[in-house]
Amino acid sequence: MCKRAHPSIVPYGLFDAADGPLIIGVGNNRQYEAFCRNVIERPDLFEDPRYATNVERAKNRLEILPLLKSIIATHPRKQLLARMQACGIPCGEVAGLHEALTSERTQQTGIFQQMPHPVAGQTWVFAPPYRLDGQRLPIRHTPPTLGEATREVLQELLSMSDAQLQALKDKGVLTLPEAPSST
Repeated sequence: MCKRAHPSIVPYGLFDAADGPLIIGVGNNRQYEAFCRNVIERPDLFEDPRYATNVERAKNRLEILPLLKSIIATHPRKQLLARMQACGIPCGEVAGLHEALTSERTQQTGIFQQMPHPVAGQTWVFAPPYRLDGQRLPIRHTPPTLGEATREVLQELLSMSDAQLQALKDKGVLTLPEAPSST
């Protein structure tokens, strides 16, 4: 059965194309006809009285959904999306995390910005997700390097002395930057 299926609209939900997941929202009978004829090229599924109307498709969802799922799985995602968009059928590509973060759309938002980094040279950093007066706020600080603030955090939050920290470092529990000079 389709993941994230709608209780009364068929087909509607998450489907797996040959090369990745997509969302399909065939919301009415006109869209279903276009879906069958122009997207999956199976007009017989529209002409079958068991599936011709959404009411009938909903009644027969246990028959039609596995069939649609198997047909959709044979087509590349981009092809299905292009065909559905041409027919006015709501649809969308489901991106994995890497795809989403590296997509052109994400890059256009400016949510990731490169910042200088003392170890890596440059690093990607999340900018604030909100905008004020249409402008994304600048990133104020680069991320700290590994262990950069360990000394300050342990001293401020746990009131640990330099001697206690050194003892933990000597045992191999902590890696600490050198203590600031007291000169």
